[in-house]
Amino acid sequence: MSEEENALVNQSESSSFEDLASAAAHEIEEAKLAEVAAAETEKSPESKAVEWQDVLGSGALLKKILKPGDESEGLRPHRSDILRISYELKIKGEADVFEKRDNLKIYLGDNEILQGLDLALTLMYRGEECLLQIAPRFAYGDMGLKPGENQGLIGENTPVHYAGPAIGPETWLEARLELHDWCEEPEHETLPIAERMEIGTRRRARGNWWYGRGEAQLAVQLYRRALDVLDESEGGISEPTPSGDFVPTTDDLQALLEERLRVHNNMAAAQLKAGVYEAALQAVTRVLTCQPHNAKALYRKSRILSAMGRNSEALEAAKAAAAAAPDDSGARKELQRCEQRATRDRSVERRLAKRMLGTQATPKGAVPDKKPSKAKMLMWGSLLLSLLVGVASVLVYRYKIQAQ
Repeated sequence: MSEEENALVNQSESSSFEDLASAAAHEIEEAKLAEVAAAETEKSPESKAVEWQDVLGSGALLKKILKPGDESEGLRPHRSDILRISYELKIKGEADVFEKRDNLKIYLGDNEILQGLDLALTLMYRGEECLLQIAPRFAYGDMGLKPGENQGLIGENTPVHYAGPAIGPETWLEARLELHDWCEEPEHETLPIAERMEIGTRRRARGNWWYGRGEAQLAVQLYRRALDVLDESEGGISEPTPSGDFVPTTDDLQALLEERLRVHNNMAAAQLKAGVYEAALQAVTRVLTCQPHNAKALYRKSRILSAMGRNSEALEAAKAAAAAAPDDSGARKELQRCEQRATRDRSVERRLAKRMLGTQATPKGAVPDKKPSKAKMLMWGSLLLSLLVGVASVLVYRYKIQAQ
C-alpha cells in the first residue's frame, strides 16, 4: 500500500511479491488437482464409488464417493464459479455434527469454507455426494477451534459461535459434501449496487476471520476479491474535492465507497502482518486520499512506516492519528512509541556528532584513557629531539674550544 496516489485506483496496480506467490501457489495446486482428476477418470465407476481416494497425494485429504455425479459432459467447477452446496462437519470418529449448511452459495477458490472442502469441490461433478477426511492443515490448522469462538460462517449476518468440543491442532475432521449445481461468476459491472455490496461485505468478513486466525495471506486474498466487486461504477463514485470531501452521490454509491475503504484499511493491516510493507502503504494511502483524517488508517500508516525504518514520517502519522482520535488508547501508545524512537534517534545523532568533532566529554565516573594520544607523542618526541640537538651543539662547541 503506497502513499501518494489518486483515490481508488485499481488494486491490481499494487503488485507485490505476495501476488506472485499466490499465483504460483494456485498454478501448483491446479496442476496437482488436474493430475488427480486424470487418474480418477481412468478408474471404473465401481472402484470410485467404494474406495477412499487420496485427493492431493499426501494423505491430507481423502475422498469417498457416496453418489456419483453427472459425468456425461465431463464438466467440473472452476475457480470463482458460484456453487450451491450442502455439507456437514464433525470431528473424525465422533457421531455429533457440529456444523451443517444446506443449499449454501459460495465462490469456489475464495476459501469461504474450510480449505479441505474448497479443494474437494474442484474434483466433483454436478449432483455428486461424497465423504471427506480432512487433515488439520486443511481444517482449523494449528489454532484449532475452541468453544465460544467465531466459526466465520459465510453468509451469516451475525457471528455464529462454536458450541462443540475443543478442536485441537491435531484434530482431523470428517465431512459429508454435496455439489448441487454451479454457474460462472457474472461481470461485476452488471450487478446491482446492493448485490455488489452484499458480496463485498461477506468477503471482507471472511477475510477478517482468516486475519484473526493469523492467516494474513488468505485474508489478503479475500480482501482483493472484495475489492474486485466493490470497484467503482462508471459515472458513479466521483473523485474527492481538494478539501478531501466528496461531491454528493446516491446513498448506495456512498455506502459502496465506504465499504471499499474499509476493505483497503483491513488489507493494509493484513499486508503489514505479512511483511509486505510497500503494498500495505499503497492500500492505506488510498484510504487517506479519500479520508485524510481516518484514525485507523493514520495509525496503520505509522506502524507501516516504522516497520520500514522511516521513523520521522511515522511520528507525523502517529501525531495525526492521535489528533484524529484523542481518546483512542492504541493511537496514544503508538505516538508514545514513535516519540521514544525519535528521542533515541536524536541521542544517537548527538553522540555521533560529538565523536566526529572530537568534543565528546568523558562521562562522569569514567576512568580517563591513560594511553597518550599520537599528537602528544609527536609533541614530546619533537621536544626530546630539540633537546638532544641542543646538547650535541654544546658538546661540539666545547670540543672546538679545547682544540684551539
